[in-house]
Amino acid sequence: MFRRLCRYGWSVAALLVIAGFGLAVARFHHPVYGFTTLLQFDDSDEAHLLPEVREHPAFINRNNGGYDGLYYAQIACRPTLRDPALPRAIDNLGYRARRILPSWTAWVLALGNPVRALDTYALLNPLCWLAFAAMLWRLFPPRSGHDFLAWSGLVLSAGALSSVHLALVDLPALLLLTGAMIAVQRDRPRRAVGWLAAAALARETSLVAVPVLARGPWRTFLLRAALVAAPLAAWLVYIRVVVGPGDGGWSNFAWPGRSWLAKWQATLAGFSLHPELSGLNWSTLLALVALTVQAAWFMARPQWRNPWWRLGASYTFLFLFLGAPVWQGYPGAAVRVLLPLNLAFNALAPRTRAGLALLVLGNLTVPAGIIEITSLPNDGVELAAARVDPAAVLVQTRHGWYGVERNAGEVRAWSSGDAELVVKARPEGTTQALSFRLRSITPRQVTVTQDGRRLWQGAVGEKWIDVTLRCTDGVLSFRTDVPPARESAEATSRSLAFCIDRVTITAIARAVGEKPGN
Repeated sequence: MFRRLCRYGWSVAALLVIAGFGLAVARFHHPVYGFTTLLQFDDSDEAHLLPEVREHPAFINRNNGGYDGLYYAQIACRPTLRDPALPRAIDNLGYRARRILPSWTAWVLALGNPVRALDTYALLNPLCWLAFAAMLWRLFPPRSGHDFLAWSGLVLSAGALSSVHLALVDLPALLLLTGAMIAVQRDRPRRAVGWLAAAALARETSLVAVPVLARGPWRTFLLRAALVAAPLAAWLVYIRVVVGPGDGGWSNFAWPGRSWLAKWQATLAGFSLHPELSGLNWSTLLALVALTVQAAWFMARPQWRNPWWRLGASYTFLFLFLGAPVWQGYPGAAVRVLLPLNLAFNALAPRTRAGLALLVLGNLTVPAGIIEITSLPNDGVELAAARVDPAAVLVQTRHGWYGVERNAGEVRAWSSGDAELVVKARPEGTTQALSFRLRSITPRQVTVTQDGRRLWQGAVGEKWIDVTLRCTDGVLSFRTDVPPARESAEATSRSLAFCIDRVTITAIARAVGEKPGN
């Protein structure tokens, strides 16, 4: 009876992990931008983005630099690569286009509609995560603590969750590679070849896994390897013809172990150089320990006849040759590139007490994964957003405000004197009911105008005062009759005029001839 309860308990725990993932991904949904918050568009690339991205509209992350997902998402809008706008939108089109399968998948699922392809690509990784969790359930049915740890260590790994957060190709490639391993286990080589060939079109480093097909005569193995590589080779020829030559990506490789050692030095130095990044420093250190344990295990325990060992050994070889760009960052791209190593390690970890401890050490990328999936993007200027008929509306700080502060669900901003908000609505010309509250550390009068029309005026003091007004899209000007006051006696303290908080939006259809106001 106790064993049965424990078995069901681990299954319930796994279902709770899946539910938690769903809630975490749901938090990325923006009322105006949808799930394009996952695509990592940044303002440095804004002028070169495809028209679908600019007109969608898509979320532009103005606080952090962009990441590779923004390129794969745009390729999903033009997967034939023939649009002359692509080379301007993609930093290295010949290199990025190698990993074409996720982009083509999004385009096909969107029935060729470029705008829908953008949204579909944004959701592709969360869907792959769910499929991966289901596939792993067959490999590691959560009936014991060992199986649950092997299952959850992969679905919550930094590699899997960073692929979701950054809309990358690593998790789709891992999903296909896992399908190949299941086919190998079931002695279905043709199916394994198909899965592996698809994985190579999602990420070319999946070719490293070809040794898992080494069974039977060498001629058979070489034929299978050629069949795996053939679709990618044909696509590379197509890229060469349509796009031209591109960067080969050789900077991602280095002499064996050199960049790994440099990563250890940089990680340990981070604790003294960047003590304010304690969470990132520790999670990066734990992830580095996990990858090191995984690679060391395969080097110490050779089992050539086991296809799981061949998979792990192949990626251990890749581990040794990874270059500095792959290791840099918190925790770095290596946790994604080496996801198959994590998969093989969890499959081979001994089912003993010592094996359980080894499994824990090899899955210490999980804290970094949790940080990834709970870190929501923030453009630093958004006070409110809403999608209510008939419009989608944004309210953002413009001139005269300090950064938007987010704490315990509260979103507010302090002004340094006269200030402006910008209201953006789609379609344009919609009238909005805007509600918020104001306060100040010194009594003052605040006047809100738009296009020279006074929308609201009142006394603002230390207690919050509620304000409701109606406005169109455009600039709202806040004027105060009293200079700002220092928030404290410290030399670094800010000069504050008034604070705006709890901005909410209700869209109202404009009546003919009606003007916004009180």
